[in-house]
Amino acid sequence: MSRLDELITELCPDGVDFKPMWSLTAWDKKFNGIDRSMQKRVIPYHYYLAAEFDQIERDDGEIYYISTGISGNDRFTTEELAGDNVAEGEVVCIPWGGTPNVKYYKGKFVTGDNRIATSLNPAVLDNKYLYYWMQSQIDLIGSFYRGSGIKHPSMKSVLELEVPVPPIEVQREIVRILDNFTELTAELTAELTAELTARKKQYEYYSGNLFPSIKDENSTWVELGSVATVTKLAGFEFTKYVTYAESGNVIALRGLNVKNGHLVLDDVKYIDGSDLSMLSRSKLHVGDMLFTYVGTVGQVALVDEEDKYYLAPNVALVRINQNYLPKYMMYYFLTEKFKSEQIAKLLQASSMQNIPMEKIRKFKLPVIDILEQERVVSMLDQFDLLCNGISDGLPAEIEARNKQYEYYRDKLLTFKEL
Repeated sequence: MSRLDELITELCPDGVDFKPMWSLTAWDKKFNGIDRSMQKRVIPYHYYLAAEFDQIERDDGEIYYISTGISGNDRFTTEELAGDNVAEGEVVCIPWGGTPNVKYYKGKFVTGDNRIATSLNPAVLDNKYLYYWMQSQIDLIGSFYRGSGIKHPSMKSVLELEVPVPPIEVQREIVRILDNFTELTAELTAELTAELTARKKQYEYYSGNLFPSIKDENSTWVELGSVATVTKLAGFEFTKYVTYAESGNVIALRGLNVKNGHLVLDDVKYIDGSDLSMLSRSKLHVGDMLFTYVGTVGQVALVDEEDKYYLAPNVALVRINQNYLPKYMMYYFLTEKFKSEQIAKLLQASSMQNIPMEKIRKFKLPVIDILEQERVVSMLDQFDLLCNGISDGLPAEIEARNKQYEYYRDKLLTFKEL
């Protein structure tokens, strides 16, 4: 039996009390629409706007800046520059606007526009325990962020959250376990990230040397338009006749869904099924290459399933007719060599940078034997799986470590109510 099991068996075998957040914490300001009895203590802070903190930021500073974002970059200032705006304590924060996240800090600090909590009685509620519990509830807390544009949290909903409050000995043991688990996960993730960085550099080296330069006089070249159909299938007719839906079986692929040789389907729009008869000329086939030609120009990916996708605006279709493997062409388009020698020279700038369709058709492709194309594809497939694999590879391993941490954290913080 673990030390935590022993403590639970001894101190709270029948469950724990659940108490509303407002009864356990003091926050940084009085919130609108909340009864005064729910905020008996308020601890105010100075909130630095981004431009204001930029003026006093110092890399060698000793005062930590609690930002509102999730970049993970540590920023500091000095006690001399921050003056009376320096605060000290053990706090838990959520941002007033933007992407919901939870931060913890103990010591001297200055802050951005965060909503800041601290335990009214650390002998009843440990601040670090509160942080881990709020982390486990981030999806629920995120649902309290509302509004058009930048979303802000409903603090009434936050303060009414029911927090499980086991005996303080149990809280501290959970904090000890999660601190150790967090440190171990961070170390493993750092190792995997370093390995991923090295493999990506190796991939860039090989991909750069497996394809000829357009300046190479010994290579023969053809224009893309002579070996492939290059067209904008979508456009006015698409936007006129198609309605987007929140769910469905057919995805409208947009520019943001095409990235680094892969279809990224985290944020997708679906096509209303009643419109599909209007879209026969926008239908995509397995092996079609997609090329973003407006905005973020030069992203490519291959279509991997039949009858699943239709093409939305700002993405061009490249359908190979002869002599080239779609994957070989995709890997070539992904090289820095191709981007610098061809894309960069053809970019046009209006309200957004773009490449006209007729210029895309004039891209140069090296004339390469099919067997050599297969060899290049086989080699780069291995690197791509390692560097970008969704179900395998280093990114998947890093994601698995984070999921494992979240799973055990949530189990440790789940209690039966007394």
